[in-house]
Amino acid sequence: MAGDPAQSVVEGTDFRFEEIRSVGHYVAGDRRHLIPEKPRVVNVNFRSHAGILNCAGGFLDLLFTYFKNSVKQLKKDHGLFKGARPGVFHKVEVEQLAALLRDSMQGAVVLTHDDSASKWKESLGYELVYGIREAKGLEFKTVIILDFFGEIPQALQKPWRDMLLSRVDDHFELDYPLVETHLKLIYTATTRCIEQLFFAETEASVAGDAVVRWLTKMKRDESNSNGDVALATINNVSDLDSMAMTNDEFCVVGIDNAELAGSSDIELDQAINYLKRAIYCFEKAANGELVDKATVHKQSVQLRSLLMTSAETAVGVEEEASHVVEKLLNENLLLECTSLLDTIIPILPEYTREKLEAEIVSKIRYDAFTV
Repeated sequence: MAGDPAQSVVEGTDFRFEEIRSVGHYVAGDRRHLIPEKPRVVNVNFRSHAGILNCAGGFLDLLFTYFKNSVKQLKKDHGLFKGARPGVFHKVEVEQLAALLRDSMQGAVVLTHDDSASKWKESLGYELVYGIREAKGLEFKTVIILDFFGEIPQALQKPWRDMLLSRVDDHFELDYPLVETHLKLIYTATTRCIEQLFFAETEASVAGDAVVRWLTKMKRDESNSNGDVALATINNVSDLDSMAMTNDEFCVVGIDNAELAGSSDIELDQAINYLKRAIYCFEKAANGELVDKATVHKQSVQLRSLLMTSAETAVGVEEEASHVVEKLLNENLLLECTSLLDTIIPILPEYTREKLEAEIVSKIRYDAFTV
């Protein structure tokens, strides 16, 4: 027998490990030595990756902080793999969501409050819509949690916001017991997902807007070398293509293309095409830093292609090359910088070439191959 007290979402029932042991002793009779003294705790999650589990852990933190007596506190699950953080569709139009499910995300599962599932199935014209309780125990590759926060009863909208802002008093657990149920439901919904998770809110609401801010706000993560990190990212809901993947997934695809562009065994035209794809992905992810880095990389490759086409085209490009080299260094693109310098140096005057080799090129080449 196995269970998770944080997923006790079936109305009228609850789950505690102590009760399982009691039943075991009753069934075992005089063979009580077969009953383990303590339950075995499994914290390795084989279903979801870390991007999803970190988000689920955020909801568990709220449950354990504000409803201390509701469940036995266990260590958070950790996944075997890293993965993209969930995406957020804030104020997405129903027609846009229906088009996404029809054209780009066929097979995705929509999870919502159980009493709203039939309504959303009809509104979206989509069959794979389930209530969260109905989906308990199941798992899906791609999950969209739809209007969960907007459909929370009006009387609990402000309490949800106050909880997220840490503005509650000591009586919160007693005053708003239904919020505990909501937290268990959203935790259960989140952990149904294997790879790709989205939170979709079709309208503004007090709780929904607060949750979007809470999900996308940078939080301190001591396990992350980059320091602050948000649990989820905002998607551009006015662009259907931008909704097909999370921002993190667009970044991963963009980085893959940028790395392919840096390969030494491909033609420069291919490298330019890879970088164009990388820039497209970074733009979809709304990551300005990576857009700038890939753009400078593309400018350098284009300049190298121009210089290698004809010696005459090299006349008067020293100033342009110097600007591109400066940008490459600012973006820490040292390997591409050495490639550009190797292309431009042979056509420079002898004095300029010697000074450049002695003062700059040797140092850049050393840094590039020792990083």
